[in-house]
Parts: sequence; C-alpha cells; structure tokens
Amino acid sequence: MSESDQNYRTKLVNTEQVQIASVFDSKLNADKAIEQVVRGTDVESQQVTLIEPDDSDFNRKLEGDSKALGKMMWYSHLLLGAAGLVVGLITAYLLVNIGPALTQQNPLATYIAVISPGIFIGLFVAGLLSLRPDRTQIIEVVRKAVKAKHYAVVVNLKSGQSVSKVRDMFSRHSSQVVESIQ
Repeated sequence: MSESDQNYRTKLVNTEQVQIASVFDSKLNADKAIEQVVRGTDVESQQVTLIEPDDSDFNRKLEGDSKALGKMMWYSHLLLGAAGLVVGLITAYLLVNIGPALTQQNPLATYIAVISPGIFIGLFVAGLLSLRPDRTQIIEVVRKAVKAKHYAVVVNLKSGQSVSKVRDMFSRHSSQVVESIQ
C-alpha cells in the first residue's frame, strides 16, 4: 500500500468509526482475504461486506443508513449554528458594554453586525464537517472497482479492533486498500 492511500485522520478517531475497503481481481481472492482477516483478527464476518461487479446497490452497502447521516448533519448544523449565535451574542454584549464608543452608541447595529457572522461561521463549519472529503477516496475506489469488474470488500471496524492489522492483511492480497472515517 502506498503512503498516499493511508488516511492519517483514521488514527485520530476511535476504530469503531473506521471503514476499510480493498479491491480484488477475482471473487476467489476476495473470499480468501475475507477468510484470513476473519480468522487472523477479531473482525467478525458480519462486519465484512463483499461488493460484486456491477452491483447497483453498492452505495447502500458502502454508506449504510442515510437517515442516520442526514440526522447527524441536521444536528451538527443546529448545534454549531446555535454555538455561533451564542458566541455572537456574547461578543456583541461585550462590545456594547465595554467596547469602543461606536459600538456603545449603536447597540442594535453592533448586535446585527456581530451575530450574523457568528451564525454564518457556525453553519459554515457544520457544512465543512458534513462534506467529509476523506470519504470521497473510499467511495471512488469502490465505484471504480465495481465498474472495472473487480470485487470490493468493505470492513466496518468495531471499537478496539486494529486498523493497521486489517489493512496489512488485506494489502497482502489486494491491489488497493483505502481507509476512511465513517
């Protein structure tokens, strides 16, 4: 596996949030790798998904429940937007009470001018977190494998399972292994 395929963000989160995908030329090689990973690690067979060529349902197998993802995005926008509002309110309050004369003489304009960017920045950060560009790599690798008549194996790790051990076991048999935060 090349250094460019290794996702260093996966080292920053709990392993139950890590997903590993690997690409195989044949079903036989994919099945052998799955068997070795299940036997050689504490990964259970229920955590492993085999995606076959021309599988039109591979997005669901890769992403899982889209309702949970949508719910997370909704709550992150609400939470970070509210946090931006609170930071804006606190900043405006301080400016109106102990800030320069201009902000003390124009409290309404100060509140509007400071709260708006606070909300915007909170929502912007929530949007950036929702985009998750690290997911693009794993999705594209699986999409290309399926279109090229190859097999993809996706493993959703649980807490305490070794990312490097699973990645290394797949690397012995696979032409490409990528990992991402779920």
